[in-house]
Amino acid sequence: MNTIARSILRIYLSEKRIPTTQDFPANDISSYIGMKDAIFVTLYYAGWVIASSGRIQCKKENSLLECIENTLLCLKDSRFSSNLQSVDELDNIKIRVDRFSAWQRRIIQNISDLIFQKEGIILLSQKFGKMSIVLPNIANIASSPEDYLSIALKKSTLDGEKNLQREDYIIYGLETIIESDF
Repeated sequence: MNTIARSILRIYLSEKRIPTTQDFPANDISSYIGMKDAIFVTLYYAGWVIASSGRIQCKKENSLLECIENTLLCLKDSRFSSNLQSVDELDNIKIRVDRFSAWQRRIIQNISDLIFQKEGIILLSQKFGKMSIVLPNIANIASSPEDYLSIALKKSTLDGEKNLQREDYIIYGLETIIESDF
């Protein structure tokens, strides 16, 4: 799916239009049209994340349409500077796409139960209206489940809540299917 995301960017950057299913060979997209996996698209430049977009649940008709929307939403990420948003720079951008279904996540009662070598984390807080996601193997600075939780709390800004209790949020362990060009 990372090659599809690259094609989406190439079409949009060169032709200034949103790609449709007709823009892709049928055999490249047939399996994605038949699934409703959630999609995360992450773009890298010179080893750094420059854009990302995704949802924890597929909102579109299928995973291909979800990939199109999330790839294009990467263009709005403030880290993705306009000088990198060109067809000429596209070959220097690395792409990672994570796919997952609801059955690939599980509630974690204790953060030490997270298998951080293969799982990421979803942190949800209804009380504070916050959510964050740290994808599996995306944070090379994390060396423990507690590190993943710390990153998720920072991303959600819950790390600044003075009276935050463990019952104020739910933690899911998350496995994804990773497709990347690096």
